[in-house]
Amino acid sequence: MPIYFDDVWLPAVDGHTRVKQVYRGREDVIGRVRRWQAAELGEPMREWFTAERWAKGLYVPIEGTHPDFEEALQRIIFYGVAH
Repeated sequence: MPIYFDDVWLPAVDGHTRVKQVYRGREDVIGRVRRWQAAELGEPMREWFTAERWAKGLYVPIEGTHPDFEEALQRIIFYGVAH
C-alpha cells in the first residue's frame, strides 16, 4: 500500500515544532515526522527531525534524531513494516 504524508508543515501543539502526518493509504495514520529548529545568536538556523509512530491512539517517539525529513520518514516506514 502506498505511503502518503502532508504537503505542508503544520504547527504542533507544543508551539515550538512543526509536524507532517504520515499515512498508509489515504486514511490510516502510521506516524508523524516532527521538525525542530534552533538558532544561536549570529549562527544560521539549524534543523533536525524526529519520527513518532502511531500506537493505540498516541504518538510514540522512535529513538534517534535525523538530519533530514526523508531519513525520519524511512524510520516510520521501517518501523511499520517490522512491527
